[in-house]
Amino acid sequence: MNKILLFNPRSANNKYRIPNSILNIAASVDGKYDWVIVDGNCEHDPMVKIDSYLSTGEFKYFGFTVMPGPQLKQAITAAKIIKQRYPNTKMIWGVFPIKST
Repeated sequence: MNKILLFNPRSANNKYRIPNSILNIAASVDGKYDWVIVDGNCEHDPMVKIDSYLSTGEFKYFGFTVMPGPQLKQAITAAKIIKQRYPNTKMIWGVFPIKST
């Protein structure tokens, strides 16, 4: 019951991006927790995939990467659904800033 589900909401309709921020989080918990990633850029309906994982009862944490724009819109919708269906799942929101030089 300590697994982590990481979610990268859709960031673009045409040019998919590698979800580096989520991959960084996954790398930091690898070996300590079991984790999976749902990439909103690759899933037609990411909530179906998210629901399939959370319905197992094995996932305690749900982490988002969120940037203003399309990701935020999809993340808010997902958060409302998850809170309603899985009230004991701890949601962790994050904005991963890009380091400027």
